[in-house]
Amino acid sequence: MVGIILSIACAFVAKHFPNAMDIVQLVFGFVNAPLFATFLLGMFWARTTSHGAFFGLVIGTLCSAIFHGCTIAMGNVAGVHGAWLTGLAGAEVFPSEMAQNFWLAISAFSSCLVLTVAISLATRRTKSDQELRGLVYSLTEKIRQTDEPWYVSPAFLGSVLLACCLLLNLYFW
Repeated sequence: MVGIILSIACAFVAKHFPNAMDIVQLVFGFVNAPLFATFLLGMFWARTTSHGAFFGLVIGTLCSAIFHGCTIAMGNVAGVHGAWLTGLAGAEVFPSEMAQNFWLAISAFSSCLVLTVAISLATRRTKSDQELRGLVYSLTEKIRQTDEPWYVSPAFLGSVLLACCLLLNLYFW
């Protein structure tokens, strides 16, 4: 029942957007950007604590809500599209909704990253390096395959793909 009610409410909010991509980008800025920062730190930094990850994620999401409440895209009315905290007079105006959502995602990612690091450094670690083995990249043994030819190695194939991407970008620019 709660899911159905929430989906009906989301449909009423979504009808205020000109296309689905604008609302998807807004939701991704609120949800995925801070979650991505939390996952990055959890996978690559062994010092990340559960308190740091949780509160960094929650406060990062709140920071994105505050950012959205203080900004608006040019030509929009205050409310669903932003500026619901400051109104039009005090809002930072972006040239498009995509720009607003992009900067919202940057602020959510950055605030979550900084807060997770700060809170993790201020709290005690509850897991040992042995318990984190296999979960954190730096603590996981690297598998080396020496029986494969050099031209099928991930480093070589990745370099070829990067070079192709660079050439395509230069050609189509």
